[in-house]
Amino acid sequence: MAEFKITRGFDIPLNGKARYELELLPPADNVAVLPSDFHNIKPKLLVQENDTVQTGTPLFFDKQEDRFKFCSPISGKIKEIRYGERRKIEKIIIERTNKVKDKAFKTWSLKELETVNPDEIMVHLLNTGLWPLLRERPFNRIARPDKKPKSIFISLIDTAPLAADPLFLIQGREDLFKAGISLLLKFTDGKIHVTGKGLSELEKSLHGVEKHVFTGPHPSGNPGIQIHHIDPINRGEFVWVIRPDDLVMILSFLTTGQYPGTRRIALSGEGLANNRYVEITRGASLKFITDTLPEDREYRIIGGNVLTGTIKDHDDFAGYYDNTITVLPENRERVFLGWIAPGLKKFSFSKTFLSSLLPGKIFPFDTGQHGGHRAFIQTGLFEQVLPMDIYPDYLIRSILAEDIPEMEALGLYEVDVEDLALCSYIDPSKNDINAIIRHGLDLLEREG
Repeated sequence: MAEFKITRGFDIPLNGKARYELELLPPADNVAVLPSDFHNIKPKLLVQENDTVQTGTPLFFDKQEDRFKFCSPISGKIKEIRYGERRKIEKIIIERTNKVKDKAFKTWSLKELETVNPDEIMVHLLNTGLWPLLRERPFNRIARPDKKPKSIFISLIDTAPLAADPLFLIQGREDLFKAGISLLLKFTDGKIHVTGKGLSELEKSLHGVEKHVFTGPHPSGNPGIQIHHIDPINRGEFVWVIRPDDLVMILSFLTTGQYPGTRRIALSGEGLANNRYVEITRGASLKFITDTLPEDREYRIIGGNVLTGTIKDHDDFAGYYDNTITVLPENRERVFLGWIAPGLKKFSFSKTFLSSLLPGKIFPFDTGQHGGHRAFIQTGLFEQVLPMDIYPDYLIRSILAEDIPEMEALGLYEVDVEDLALCSYIDPSKNDINAIIRHGLDLLEREG
């Protein structure tokens, strides 16, 4: 077992973490599958409005890789296919109906999974739309099924602001998690690395894996940071990453034959009065959140955490990968001479305000940026929150210049958007560093 103490990073003192209580919400009447959840795919529809579908029925596939299918989480009728600009598919909305029965799928016992051919499992997951739960680094894309990764990473910690606790998400289903690790060993000739913030009872009971302990501020829980310290990625290499709750979902499906129709998520943020964990229908409408929000103030709903999540409309749906929903008060006000105020009630990473004299205090947060976009300048702040042996300022500048050899030399293969998300938060120039890193990764994947 290896221990890594991360010193560079930062925990944003946000209020509103979900309590460790699980509520089972009733099945949703309407769900949606969002092609935008899957980066860099080109969807080709397989259904039309008013078509009847069962659980696991393919709704669309990727034109670039037709084995990647994306399926319905419930049985019902295609209520609406919503298009955006240039006929881009935005949402496929399915309405639940009791007239359509759920489909039963092939099952394997835990003993049978010990000897099963991994290609058989791979094809089964590809055809039923669960293969996208396996992600590949670099580029954080859907894992390519034809090539074995050099290693597989599973993180039992998530240090992002108000993020769901991975151990709580799989509570009561630890046996499926252990069986999932045994199954994953068939997909790689390398090692499986399991990371946590301490040796919990679950970690002590795991066999055949490399165990690691990561302590320190965010982003110490990010798989990208852990890969950098344990098994760095060079050009031509790749590793797989899967979340514990996603692995449990796959094993539950394989052993029961019932399509996974629910997901546990954390409801967090200062905008909610009842922060807790809930089990919802996958892709459910978010009205169970928006209907409880006070009407005297505007709120922003985020699918995911506040650093890397996706902004949701009030009539939107939970995403394919969402295990956290965060709600923050919206702030569109411009404060006159706000930069000159003492700021006792405002938090600042760079100690701009007098609030820096109150260590440990939890501050109210909203969506205000407290400033406008300015030219990118080199401040040296980014290196304070990125625990990797790379130079983030120079990497970002190489991406802005679209200098591919320089991007490669400066370590873009090793990072993902979430690893530099704190840079967006602390940047005094208010640049969207997330978008810059995503642009660089897309350019490197396409042209590199």
